[in-house]
Amino acid sequence: MIFSEFPFLRHTLFLILGILLYQVLGSQYFILSVAFLVFIYFIYAILIIWNRLKKQYNFRILIPLFAYLQLILLGYVITYLKDFKNDADHLIHQKQEIKGYIAVVLGNDEVKPNSIANRLRMIELIDESFNPIAVTGEVLIYHRLEHGLKSGDLVFVVGEPELLTPPTNPAEFHYQRFMQRQQIAHRHFVGNRILKIGYRSTQPVEDFFLDIRSAIIASIDAKFRDTQAKQVAQALLLGQKKNLEKEVSEAYVTAGAMHVLAVSGLHVGIIYGFFFLFFKPYRMKQGARIVYLSIIILIIWAYAMLTGMSPSVMRAATMFSLMALAQMKSRSPSIFNAIALSALLLLIFDPFLIYSVGFQLSYLALIGIILIQPILVSIWIPKWRVVEYIWQISMVGLAAQLMTFPISTYYFHVFPTYFLISNLVAIPGAFLIMSVGIPMMLCFQVPVLGQSLAWMTEHLISFVNFLIFGIQSVPYARISHINLSSEFMIFYWLILALLISLFLNRKKWMLYVGFVAMFIFGGYQVIHALVKNEKTLIFYEVSDGIALDYGQSYYLDFGVPEAELSFKVFPNRSSSLKSLEPLTVFLKGDSLVIPLPKLKQPMYFYQGDWLNQSDFSMNQYAWTGDAWRESNKNELQPKIPTARKLVFK
Repeated sequence: MIFSEFPFLRHTLFLILGILLYQVLGSQYFILSVAFLVFIYFIYAILIIWNRLKKQYNFRILIPLFAYLQLILLGYVITYLKDFKNDADHLIHQKQEIKGYIAVVLGNDEVKPNSIANRLRMIELIDESFNPIAVTGEVLIYHRLEHGLKSGDLVFVVGEPELLTPPTNPAEFHYQRFMQRQQIAHRHFVGNRILKIGYRSTQPVEDFFLDIRSAIIASIDAKFRDTQAKQVAQALLLGQKKNLEKEVSEAYVTAGAMHVLAVSGLHVGIIYGFFFLFFKPYRMKQGARIVYLSIIILIIWAYAMLTGMSPSVMRAATMFSLMALAQMKSRSPSIFNAIALSALLLLIFDPFLIYSVGFQLSYLALIGIILIQPILVSIWIPKWRVVEYIWQISMVGLAAQLMTFPISTYYFHVFPTYFLISNLVAIPGAFLIMSVGIPMMLCFQVPVLGQSLAWMTEHLISFVNFLIFGIQSVPYARISHINLSSEFMIFYWLILALLISLFLNRKKWMLYVGFVAMFIFGGYQVIHALVKNEKTLIFYEVSDGIALDYGQSYYLDFGVPEAELSFKVFPNRSSSLKSLEPLTVFLKGDSLVIPLPKLKQPMYFYQGDWLNQSDFSMNQYAWTGDAWRESNKNELQPKIPTARKLVFK
């Protein structure tokens, strides 16, 4: 029903299919895809013109088929064009030695614990013969300049950037892939080896809003006394979460209220709805309505630019802009078409947004609210208005959580137990904070009014923080170390979609499909558990000590720093081990002796080397960043820069 009534939803799904197809096939089919796209478009145009001339609707199968093929091929082609790896002038393809390079700064300083980070766009590099070579690409640099850098600064950097490296352990966060999807492949630790040589404005609009944002942040820093309220204000009002202390972010994550600190549809919707309090567009004449709604669209996009154009705020700004354009003709716009068309436009602009967690969560949450919330609300209709208000907000949070639960848990491995309670605090709190905070940002230079609004905003945020920290302190506030497989996510959404369809259509065949899906998934899990080798040993790559897992229950951490355990070891351990049984370690002279269950003899280590490697019959694998690669016996050393897996026979 949804697919037939809302065509943009179908169009978006086929475009996404083409984007994902590029991920599978790579770039080698680009010329063939372009040729096929042109050919199909030519045939499609002939069929459309033929129908127009004959005033008939023939080719009812071919025309939609060719339309969907064009969308798939378009998704593949635009992803190829956006991928920096296909740019011959990109820094990644330069093989000569680099003595230095000229670049322009794309953003203001981002303070790190031991340095300052900036994003640079390459202009020229200087090779070993000191010849300038035009080059493209972006570099993430870390420096220690006393006076810092700002957007538009033209700089000369000494040295050669290094490629970002893949993770060295399974299930470890893939920072290289994360940055490459933002079209960044290099980083450079420059210290003080950087010189300002001029100024070049390459993004005047972004720089204009960046200057305004910096001025507002400086005003918040000056007028707020509460450090935590200051950080939340910058995140909630301006989308700047990078300065959040770990204590604050952990509290909001645990309470299930982190979404209010990410500028998204909630924030843009508040701004959009604010203007409808004063004037109702449908009561205006068409000319006045067009002007009024155009002003609202400009304000929405100005706010989006001010907050840094995150995927969630771009989704919201695009969707509300489409709704405003529809209202210019006094239409009641379809929310599903607005959602799908906004996704379609954003993915054409940047197909790699499909891999953004913010983009995925934003759309899934909105779809959950639209589809599931009305079903949940209809279960019970309270008689009292206050109870109804609480019920409505609770069901909004539950609907969003039902849709986003698999993917948020997949990425962050935690589940907030009291998210229903926290939404009763966070959503009204965010509305009140924005109602005062946005006027504060507009009037931050007005002496008395700006200070008064800042005082009110600070105390509102402090009160919300107090409640959020209170929810965090309640026992069992969150479930940690959850690991879901991609198969489980697909199964979950399939069952959820069937339940929604069953509630709307009440067809028996949907129940049968659900039972079959559950049977197949359950059988897959049983088979996967049975065929898993219980004599598998994984050596994790760590800077100090030894970390290993054995079978489905045993582990060893010997002298490994706690931070490395959290980021390098625990992600894979929590997903691969069914229970946790520590292995016993013995000292024999200068060697470590580790007895392993189901093996005839223990393993011996001396200064990180495995002494009795030849005593075991096994297959050996090395982690390549994305998968295990089989390696020969002579390659194995426990202290090497990548994880290793041994499967004993």
